[in-house]
Amino acid sequence: MLLQTAIWLMAVLTGTQAAPANAAEVFDMTATAKAGPAAAGTLTIPITIRIDRYTSATERAKMIDGLKYGGYPGFLNALRDAPAAGSLDVGDQKFVVRWARTEPAGSGRTVTIVTDKPVYFIGSGGASSKPKAGYEVAVVTLNLDAGGKGDGTMAAAARVKPRGTTGFVVDDYAETPLKLTATAHGGR
Repeated sequence: MLLQTAIWLMAVLTGTQAAPANAAEVFDMTATAKAGPAAAGTLTIPITIRIDRYTSATERAKMIDGLKYGGYPGFLNALRDAPAAGSLDVGDQKFVVRWARTEPAGSGRTVTIVTDKPVYFIGSGGASSKPKAGYEVAVVTLNLDAGGKGDGTMAAAARVKPRGTTGFVVDDYAETPLKLTATAHGGR
Protein backbone atom coordinates (compact mmCIF):
# COMPACT_ATOMS: atom_id res chain seq x y z
CA MET A 1 0.00 0.00 0.00
CA LEU A 2 1.41 3.38 -0.98
CA LEU A 3 1.18 6.24 1.46
CA GLN A 4 -0.21 9.36 -0.17
CA THR A 5 0.26 12.64 1.57
CA ALA A 6 -1.74 15.48 0.03
CA ILE A 7 -2.50 19.15 0.55
CA TRP A 8 0.54 19.96 2.75
CA LEU A 9 2.75 19.94 -0.34
CA MET A 10 0.51 22.57 -1.96
CA ALA A 11 1.21 24.90 0.95
CA VAL A 12 4.88 24.02 0.79
CA LEU A 13 4.99 24.64 -2.97
CA THR A 14 3.04 27.89 -2.98
CA GLY A 15 3.35 29.51 0.49
CA THR A 16 5.59 32.35 1.55
CA GLN A 17 9.11 31.81 2.77
CA ALA A 18 11.32 33.70 5.17
CA ALA A 19 14.53 35.17 3.78
CA PRO A 20 17.36 32.64 3.89
CA ALA A 21 20.09 33.04 6.46
CA ASN A 22 23.64 33.73 5.29
CA ALA A 23 25.17 30.83 7.22
CA ALA A 24 24.48 27.20 6.47
CA GLU A 25 21.85 25.45 8.52
CA VAL A 26 22.40 21.88 9.68
CA PHE A 27 19.76 19.44 10.87
CA ASP A 28 20.89 16.40 12.85
CA MET A 29 18.20 13.75 12.70
CA THR A 30 17.45 10.21 13.73
CA ALA A 31 15.19 8.20 11.44
CA THR A 32 13.21 5.33 12.91
CA ALA A 33 11.84 2.43 10.90
CA LYS A 34 9.81 -0.40 12.40
CA ALA A 35 10.27 -3.90 11.07
CA GLY A 36 7.59 -5.26 8.76
CA PRO A 37 5.18 -8.04 9.64
CA ALA A 38 7.74 -10.79 8.98
CA ALA A 39 10.30 -9.36 11.45
CA ALA A 40 10.48 -7.68 14.83
CA GLY A 41 12.34 -4.65 16.11
CA THR A 42 13.16 -1.08 15.22
CA LEU A 43 16.02 0.36 13.20
CA THR A 44 17.43 3.84 13.88
CA ILE A 45 19.54 5.70 11.33
CA PRO A 46 21.45 8.97 11.81
CA ILE A 47 20.85 11.50 9.02
CA THR A 48 22.30 14.98 8.52
CA ILE A 49 20.79 17.64 6.27
CA ARG A 50 22.86 20.70 5.41
CA ILE A 51 21.03 23.60 3.76
CA ASP A 52 23.37 26.11 2.16
CA ARG A 53 20.54 28.20 0.74
CA TYR A 54 16.77 28.01 0.47
CA THR A 55 15.15 27.68 -2.95
CA SER A 56 14.21 31.02 -4.49
CA ALA A 57 10.66 31.92 -5.52
CA THR A 58 11.72 31.85 -9.18
CA GLU A 59 13.20 28.35 -8.92
CA ARG A 60 10.15 27.18 -6.98
CA ALA A 61 7.82 28.58 -9.65
CA LYS A 62 9.73 26.66 -12.36
CA MET A 63 9.26 23.41 -10.42
CA ILE A 64 5.58 24.10 -9.74
CA ASP A 65 4.99 24.93 -13.42
CA GLY A 66 6.94 21.83 -14.42
CA LEU A 67 4.58 19.67 -12.35
CA LYS A 68 1.47 21.59 -13.35
CA TYR A 69 2.11 21.56 -17.10
CA GLY A 70 4.51 18.67 -17.58
CA GLY A 71 3.46 16.24 -14.86
CA TYR A 72 6.05 14.37 -12.83
CA PRO A 73 8.63 14.33 -15.69
CA GLY A 74 8.32 18.14 -15.94
CA PHE A 75 8.82 18.47 -12.19
CA LEU A 76 11.88 16.18 -12.29
CA ASN A 77 13.45 18.18 -15.13
CA ALA A 78 12.93 21.48 -13.30
CA LEU A 79 14.13 20.00 -10.00
CA ARG A 80 17.31 18.59 -11.53
CA ASP A 81 17.99 21.84 -13.40
CA ALA A 82 17.81 23.83 -10.14
CA PRO A 83 21.08 24.61 -8.39
CA ALA A 84 22.02 22.57 -5.35
CA ALA A 85 20.53 23.91 -2.12
CA GLY A 86 22.42 21.55 0.19
CA SER A 87 22.87 17.88 0.97
CA LEU A 88 21.34 14.98 2.86
CA ASP A 89 23.88 12.55 4.30
CA VAL A 90 23.18 8.98 5.39
CA GLY A 91 26.37 7.20 6.47
CA ASP A 92 28.93 7.72 3.72
CA GLN A 93 26.28 8.49 1.07
CA LYS A 94 25.53 12.08 0.09
CA PHE A 95 22.37 13.14 -1.75
CA VAL A 96 21.91 16.54 -3.42
CA VAL A 97 19.07 18.69 -2.08
CA ARG A 98 17.54 20.75 -4.91
CA TRP A 99 14.43 22.00 -3.07
CA ALA A 100 14.76 23.54 0.39
CA ARG A 101 11.96 25.55 1.93
CA THR A 102 11.20 26.97 5.34
CA GLU A 103 7.96 28.61 6.38
CA PRO A 104 6.46 29.78 9.66
CA ALA A 105 4.21 27.31 11.48
CA GLY A 106 2.75 28.33 14.83
CA SER A 107 5.59 29.33 17.15
CA GLY A 108 8.10 27.41 15.01
CA ARG A 109 8.48 26.51 11.37
CA THR A 110 8.21 23.75 8.80
CA VAL A 111 11.23 22.82 6.68
CA THR A 112 10.77 20.74 3.54
CA ILE A 113 13.52 19.35 1.35
CA VAL A 114 13.51 17.30 -1.84
CA THR A 115 16.54 15.40 -3.14
CA ASP A 116 17.16 14.78 -6.82
CA LYS A 117 17.27 11.00 -6.39
CA PRO A 118 15.87 8.45 -3.93
CA VAL A 119 17.74 7.70 -0.72
CA TYR A 120 16.51 4.16 -0.09
CA PHE A 121 13.76 1.82 -1.25
CA ILE A 122 12.42 0.65 2.11
CA GLY A 123 11.29 -2.92 1.78
CA SER A 124 13.30 -3.56 -1.37
CA GLY A 125 17.01 -2.87 -0.79
CA GLY A 126 19.43 0.01 -1.27
CA ALA A 127 19.10 2.86 -3.74
CA SER A 128 22.06 1.37 -5.62
CA SER A 129 20.09 -1.82 -6.32
CA LYS A 130 17.65 -2.10 -9.21
CA PRO A 131 15.67 1.20 -9.27
CA LYS A 132 11.93 1.22 -8.75
CA ALA A 133 10.40 2.99 -11.74
CA GLY A 134 8.99 6.43 -11.03
CA TYR A 135 10.17 6.84 -7.42
CA GLU A 136 13.00 9.22 -8.21
CA VAL A 137 13.20 11.67 -5.27
CA ALA A 138 13.16 11.71 -1.48
CA VAL A 139 10.97 14.15 0.49
CA VAL A 140 11.63 15.26 4.09
CA THR A 141 9.28 17.41 6.16
CA LEU A 142 10.41 18.72 9.56
CA ASN A 143 8.21 20.50 12.10
CA LEU A 144 10.48 22.50 14.39
CA ASP A 145 9.74 24.55 17.50
CA ALA A 146 11.26 28.00 18.12
CA GLY A 147 14.32 26.31 19.69
CA GLY A 148 15.02 24.23 16.56
CA LYS A 149 13.89 20.86 17.92
CA GLY A 150 11.12 18.76 16.48
CA ASP A 151 10.00 15.81 14.45
CA GLY A 152 8.98 14.95 10.93
CA THR A 153 8.76 12.33 8.24
CA MET A 154 10.82 11.13 5.31
CA ALA A 155 9.62 9.43 2.15
CA ALA A 156 13.02 7.93 1.25
CA ALA A 157 11.85 7.02 -2.26
CA ALA A 158 8.93 9.03 -3.57
CA ARG A 159 7.25 10.67 -6.50
CA VAL A 160 5.26 13.89 -6.61
CA LYS A 161 1.98 14.03 -8.50
CA PRO A 162 -0.46 16.86 -9.18
CA ARG A 163 -3.81 16.56 -7.50
CA GLY A 164 -6.43 18.52 -9.39
CA THR A 165 -6.50 22.21 -8.58
CA THR A 166 -6.37 21.73 -4.81
CA GLY A 167 -2.92 20.32 -4.17
CA PHE A 168 -0.23 17.79 -4.80
CA VAL A 169 0.41 14.28 -3.58
CA VAL A 170 3.64 12.75 -2.31
CA ASP A 171 3.52 9.06 -3.17
CA ASP A 172 5.88 7.15 -0.84
CA TYR A 173 7.37 3.86 -2.06
CA ALA A 174 7.34 2.53 1.51
CA GLU A 175 4.19 1.47 3.30
CA THR A 176 4.85 4.06 6.00
CA PRO A 177 7.25 7.01 6.00
CA LEU A 178 10.30 7.08 8.24
CA LYS A 179 9.68 8.95 11.51
CA LEU A 180 12.28 11.63 12.27
CA THR A 181 13.45 13.50 15.34
CA ALA A 182 15.51 16.59 14.53
CA THR A 183 17.63 19.39 15.94
CA ALA A 184 18.66 22.45 13.89
CA HIS A 185 22.09 24.10 14.27
CA GLY A 186 23.41 27.41 12.93
CA GLY A 187 22.19 29.81 10.30
CA ARG A 188 19.00 31.02 11.97
